[in-house]
Amino acid sequence: MTDLFGARRSALVLALAVASAMPGRARAQFDEPPPPPAYALTNVTVVHADGRREEGVTLVVRGGMVETLRAGADVPADALQLEGDSLWVYPGLVDAQGSAEVAFPEVERPDGAVPWNAPRAVQGLLAHRRVADHLAATGEDGADQRKKGVVAAGIHAEGSLAAGRAAAIVWRPDAATPWELIGDEVVGLDMSFRGARGAYPGTLFAVIAYIRQAFEDANREGRIQAAYARDPKGLAPPRWDPDYAVLREVVAGAYPVFFAADEAEDIRRVLGLADEFGFRPVIVGGEEAWKVAGDLARRNVPVLVNGDFPKPSDWDPKAEDQENLEPAAAREKKRVEAAWSNPARLAEAGVRFAITSGGGKADLRDAARKAIEYGLSEEAALRAITTTPAELLGLPNVPRVGKDLTATFVVMDGPIFDEGTNVNYTFVEGGLERGKKPGAKNGGGGAAAAVNVSGAWILSVEAGGAQFDFEATFTQAPDGSFTGSASNPDAGDATVSGSVSGNSISLTLSLDAGGQSVELTASGTVEGDTMSGSGESPFGEFSFTGRRKPGGAR
Repeated sequence: MTDLFGARRSALVLALAVASAMPGRARAQFDEPPPPPAYALTNVTVVHADGRREEGVTLVVRGGMVETLRAGADVPADALQLEGDSLWVYPGLVDAQGSAEVAFPEVERPDGAVPWNAPRAVQGLLAHRRVADHLAATGEDGADQRKKGVVAAGIHAEGSLAAGRAAAIVWRPDAATPWELIGDEVVGLDMSFRGARGAYPGTLFAVIAYIRQAFEDANREGRIQAAYARDPKGLAPPRWDPDYAVLREVVAGAYPVFFAADEAEDIRRVLGLADEFGFRPVIVGGEEAWKVAGDLARRNVPVLVNGDFPKPSDWDPKAEDQENLEPAAAREKKRVEAAWSNPARLAEAGVRFAITSGGGKADLRDAARKAIEYGLSEEAALRAITTTPAELLGLPNVPRVGKDLTATFVVMDGPIFDEGTNVNYTFVEGGLERGKKPGAKNGGGGAAAAVNVSGAWILSVEAGGAQFDFEATFTQAPDGSFTGSASNPDAGDATVSGSVSGNSISLTLSLDAGGQSVELTASGTVEGDTMSGSGESPFGEFSFTGRRKPGGAR
């Protein structure tokens, strides 16, 4: 008789599955094993987007919500306590110009189309398209984003003067379909001064003229429709145009226009068009937005600052002599440092702005660190990657951390903008994504190891009413990290890795269960020649104890 994987060595995996199964239900009914009833973090520092800080907090997540957020609170008996001590909790990061797969159909150029009278799609007027209708990503595609602490993003249409309408997505881990990621199906119309390829409008002058004519035609169509609705006598029924309908929506203020513009003169052109036709602009890119910061602040025009800052090639920022530069290096230094200081100048002028990855090209925290280095306060930087982008995307509640609120936040092993700080856990609506293990930075991190686990141990894993005793051998390095191996006749051989911080231990057993690799992660404490704790695997929870074999110390 075969077990869960048809192999005797999978007995431990079978026991874990039994431990996690619900009474009366077959294991085969689960596509994925159920998560624990609750998760708990203890002694964390919670930093809110407005700068408020709570220390020594116990945080419990249950049913997708924050059940407990209070200093000194008890951990529920059924909660899985996540590994790590003195961790930091921040609002989830929001990338207002993020990246996800979007499968728009290719625009085809009909045979015989002439450049001066090409079809509208070739000219670039595709305002009717919606990213939400063509999104091809699912929850599992967002794992890398969640590991960086990014919980939501704006996904934009690109490539033409009116490429389509952007969507806001929430990187829900359990989203099996693209539409389950959607947080807001339409957050704005994406526009730019990009000309058509091999067709009118190809030049900047022609593009601006085309945009103005499109808005004029859209408004005219709206007037005809209104006249027909008042009195249809003598009037042919008006035709409906999906692109013009979208242009009228932005003029009416239904949603903003995300307008790509980097140079100051292009930003002024956007503001002029907005004044002429009445739409609400949001500047995307904005490398030279600091040059027109006064105008942007007076008009309350937000900026999505591209965090993929220019990278120096002629200028070496680390060179000792920054005074006697070659002309090319001096010019580049001026331009690059202006881009790095752009967020600080916008903040000083009172411009509302977010820092973005520029479509997935930059890391949000790295970009924010550079802006901080060039004058932006940490408080403003935190807002620029949490609350401001969330508000601009119509997701104002996403960055809120509080009792009885949706459990969406990121857990780190240090202050968010410190070099070397890692993302350990990211929660999105209660779904957990694990990042780097707490204590893994700087060769182990955390407190110095108070114990040495090197030597031979009997490691007992209990799951599903069964106990499995492993013969284990560990070798601990000076920084507290350790590696080793473990073996059990039923469960097979496993490799072991982990770290010790103070008296706390974390370890991972990786074993082969009938051809399938399974990882058991656990944390606990070490007292002399014994250890104990609990953990989880893809198939359920378990507890463990360990005792050093006589003469097993090194």
